[in-house]
Amino acid sequence: MAEETQKTLVEQLEDQRDQLASQIRSGETQVNSLKEQYLKVLGALEFASIQKQQEELNNTSSAESEVVNP
Repeated sequence: MAEETQKTLVEQLEDQRDQLASQIRSGETQVNSLKEQYLKVLGALEFASIQKQQEELNNTSSAESEVVNP
């Protein structure tokens, strides 16, 4: 009977191990997806910053040409 209980305990532990391994894989997949989304947002922010700098540069150039050629 102790042997049957031990097998049951071993089976329970193996099931728990398998469930935890599955949860880890799922968590890793989720973390990778979040990292990808984060990098996309960083790229979009960088793009927006570059656009703003170009717009400011264009506005400065326009203002300077108006002063030179009134």
